[in-house]
Amino acid sequence: MLPASAYALDPTRPPAAFGTAAAERQAPATLHLQAIFRGAQSARAVLNGQSLRVGDTLADARVLAINTNSVLIERDGQQQTLRLVAPIITPSQVRP
Repeated sequence: MLPASAYALDPTRPPAAFGTAAAERQAPATLHLQAIFRGAQSARAVLNGQSLRVGDTLADARVLAINTNSVLIERDGQQQTLRLVAPIITPSQVRP
């Protein structure tokens, strides 16, 4: 029978010098603005697959404003604007 410590080590795991879980947790999450939905009385923005309203938080960022093509967030005391990507393909002009 093997001691419990023998099961704790994974021989296929890379050495800690190549990256640690603590270092990965310290890096701020990248936020991607995916969609904006605006109604008569409210607006929602989809960031990283999460639907958010003004005042909501996601990954240490707070939503300050939702505009037509952008979202203003605050992270670590600094404001940042996330913009929707312009469409790659524009609609073609219809000819009569």
